[in-house]
Amino acid sequence: MRNLAVNASNHEKTPEEYMLRLRKSIFQMSKPILVAFDFDHTIADQNTDIVVRDLLPREKITDDVTKLYRSDGWTAYMQKIFFLLHENGIKPETIEEAVKKIPVTAGVDKLLKFLHQTNNEVVIISDSNSVFIRKWLEATCLNYTVQKVFTNPAHYDDNGCLRIQMYHIQDWCELSTKNLCKGHILEEYLKEREKSGVKFHRVVYVGDGKNDLCPCLRLGHSDIAFPRCGYALAEVLCGGGQEINASVHTWKNGEEIMKHLSNYLNSDYSS
Repeated sequence: MRNLAVNASNHEKTPEEYMLRLRKSIFQMSKPILVAFDFDHTIADQNTDIVVRDLLPREKITDDVTKLYRSDGWTAYMQKIFFLLHENGIKPETIEEAVKKIPVTAGVDKLLKFLHQTNNEVVIISDSNSVFIRKWLEATCLNYTVQKVFTNPAHYDDNGCLRIQMYHIQDWCELSTKNLCKGHILEEYLKEREKSGVKFHRVVYVGDGKNDLCPCLRLGHSDIAFPRCGYALAEVLCGGGQEINASVHTWKNGEEIMKHLSNYLNSDYSS
């Protein structure tokens, strides 16, 4: 406080100007917005699992493999795909290069950098896996913009085969797959941050698919849901059949989201 007062005497000509600067400084010591992102088709402009699956010849994905998705879920299906990739001599380096080549969704790199620069917090909640997301973020030099990633744990075993586990096994949410309830993860993270003394002015969720509906339904009246245009989440939230507390803004590129959030931040600073 003493330093602020000294600075005020040099730069602020009136008590009102000093108080405005003080409020801004206090605001910047908190986290104005938590932005939770999906990953596939949201930050990265393709689906990491599909890109890697397509490294296999189509004849290798038999009906028995496809049935795994219907019976045991996507995670079990992808584990079988990873086994097949290993059996067919497709090395980890080839898998990772395919993931790294996925382009960033237009403008989302600028959005992530903007959020970082303006003292907001970014998390990823994704049904991809930890290896794919980590390698992609490192390749695009965007890893520093993300506070935390919630996704299915993965690692290479001693033989170089990619192994994946479910993030958790849940039976409480009918909107979500059994291995990942994004709404539950978002709520638990907010509780964790509040215990650490961080409370956000508002929460934002950015996504594209039906599995992004659950976290959007848990948003409050001051929060924002950003469903991507042309994808399933936008159809659900903008079709009139689903009520949601948060305001809803569709988007085609990250700069549209950045413009919306910049307006919110400017409004908060000036209030």
